Amino acid sequence: MSSSDPLETIDDIRRRFFPVRLPGSGSGVGRCVDEATFREAVGQIYASVFPDRDAYPYRPKSAELVAEYRALHQERILIEDGDGKLMGWLKGRMADPDTFYLGTSGMLPEYRAQRVAALCYVTLLEYLQAVGYERVTSEHHPSNRTAMIFQLKHGFSIEGMSLDERWGPMVKMVRFFDKDRQAEFDRRFGFEQYPKDS
Repeated sequence: MSSSDPLETIDDIRRRFFPVRLPGSGSGVGRCVDEATFREAVGQIYASVFPDRDAYPYRPKSAELVAEYRALHQERILIEDGDGKLMGWLKGRMADPDTFYLGTSGMLPEYRAQRVAALCYVTLLEYLQAVGYERVTSEHHPSNRTAMIFQLKHGFSIEGMSLDERWGPMVKMVRFFDKDRQAEFDRRFGFEQYPKDS
């Protein structure tokens, strides 16, 4: 961990960043919750956020593998308005000891223009860096320009593409916390010729 206190746990670090208070008169909040609370809450609004998708279309056959998966570091954030109404969510998990994978996020359409998710998103990135991750990844359908532009504005780079029978084509994106990792990415992918601040 990159924390200054070697005895500080992930829970201790999380308490420094969350819950996060949202700006504006509504004074909403982004708070971390357990899996059961997350599933119940998101299940109530998922169809309104993504009307053409099943919330959990693929259910693993092995309870033992599910238990192993749930032992990994995971974060589940509910974004609520000042009255406690759920507006959206963020969820991700450890992919490997260097990498946190942002697996799913969503906002109800009526809240998207308010940009309230951005503060939770930035706080989540700061928190993940404090925990000790060196990189954050995500995947998006090629037509999901809004999500990809949002991530590009927050320091992500396009890393590649994947093809998956469950989700179809996906654009892979990565954000580096370590400048050496970013420099190596630029070197390996031959990006030195492009100005970094344009």
